[in-house]
Amino acid sequence: MTVIHPGLFLILRRFPDHKDALRQMYHASESFQSICYNYQKCSEAVRYWTKSKQPEAPDRHREYGDLLQELELEILNSLAERP
Repeated sequence: MTVIHPGLFLILRRFPDHKDALRQMYHASESFQSICYNYQKCSEAVRYWTKSKQPEAPDRHREYGDLLQELELEILNSLAERP
């Protein structure tokens, strides 16, 4: 049984049409592994701030949502740059 890193799992779910390429990128690139880790942590933060009742929650949710979108663009750019 193969264990998939949680960040890669989230990215595979987000971009299901690119599963093979994403897996290859993950195994070939420490930089892409970092993107996966950051994507996981950012996703966790979005979920946390979505549920939070703290006064700063809407701002934090928005900030992490923006970061998540930036990471998704970085992933799409990485896919586009593949040979």
